[in-house]
Amino acid sequence: MQDSDSLLVERGMRRVPRWWLVPAALLVVLTGLGGAYWAGTSTTAGSEPAPPLAAVVPVSATVERRAVAEQVVLSGKVVPGAQATLHASPAAGVDRLVVTGVAKEAGSRVVSGELLAVVSGRPLLLLPSSVPLYRDISPSDSGPDVKALQEVLAGFGYPCATTGTFDRATQQALASWYRAAGFKAPVPLPQEEAGDAASKNSPDVMFRWREFVQVPGDSGTVASIAGPGSILAEDGVVARIRIADDSFVARADVVQAESFVVGTPVTVRAGSTVLDTAVVQVSGFLEGDQGKNEVPGKDVTVALPPGAQGFAAGQSVTMAAGAAVAESLAVPLIAIRQDGGIPYLLIEGNGEPRRLEVKVTAQVDGWAAIADVDGLVVGDQVKLQ
Repeated sequence: MQDSDSLLVERGMRRVPRWWLVPAALLVVLTGLGGAYWAGTSTTAGSEPAPPLAAVVPVSATVERRAVAEQVVLSGKVVPGAQATLHASPAAGVDRLVVTGVAKEAGSRVVSGELLAVVSGRPLLLLPSSVPLYRDISPSDSGPDVKALQEVLAGFGYPCATTGTFDRATQQALASWYRAAGFKAPVPLPQEEAGDAASKNSPDVMFRWREFVQVPGDSGTVASIAGPGSILAEDGVVARIRIADDSFVARADVVQAESFVVGTPVTVRAGSTVLDTAVVQVSGFLEGDQGKNEVPGKDVTVALPPGAQGFAAGQSVTMAAGAAVAESLAVPLIAIRQDGGIPYLLIEGNGEPRRLEVKVTAQVDGWAAIADVDGLVVGDQVKLQ
């Protein structure tokens, strides 16, 4: 009996197959994954930024006061004026050139007929460039240089006839020039050897070319000069004279050059410094140089008046053709409307925009200049088209 019961129990506890659990578990996992994916996409979608709002297009503009004018503008530089170098030459018996006195200083104006300096005890006088300076002139010598010297002496107020011969009258005129400068005119060598007695008995003097210097154009400004006691180098440079003022120079292409004819008013700007001047020279056509960033065209030279402040040699500037333009009422060009060829503006206010007929005086770079008219002031709002 016990064996039968044991057998029954054993049969009753036999494992029942559970094959349906596997699909059920797989279904649960897939359901969880699907729920997680849906939750994630919902969260991501919720966190995306809202699309940007469309930019607000202005429908009105403010009336301003500004200069509205079309100008051709060039980029240029301050170019130093030309200089002439003056040399002292040693006379016979002079071992070295020493500046023993000066009559001018840097910045001084020099003109022909004046004393420039004293070198090794003898004067350096400024002689006009019309006199060919190539030899000493002794009494009775003649030639074109003598004739030119006579004309110069007469022009200085020392009368002498234009004979072309270095006669007594010419010698006396030359001696008067020397005396005005504080010196005695040189005398011919025999008189020098004879001493003062010979000089008193004879009025003869001579012209020594080494005691004269010439400046191109016969005038200029001292840029530099050796001071008293200076020992000059072998080249004898005693002074440098500026014979041309500094200027503004810019390269213009062929089309731009048409706006910069000689005499044209020009506004020059360097930083906050502004100068009104004029064109003084336009070169012929010049080939371009890519290495120097130069375009083919013409060099425009604009005057830099002496004493003008705020401009240094080599400084970059802009040069605008035409005089500075006065400011006027101005609005954006798109604010101008037309009715039957008559321009007008729509002025905004508290109610409906009011119409105001205007006169357009210039149109440049998207702006329109408006002549003064009642009913339009700076700050008014005008409708744009």
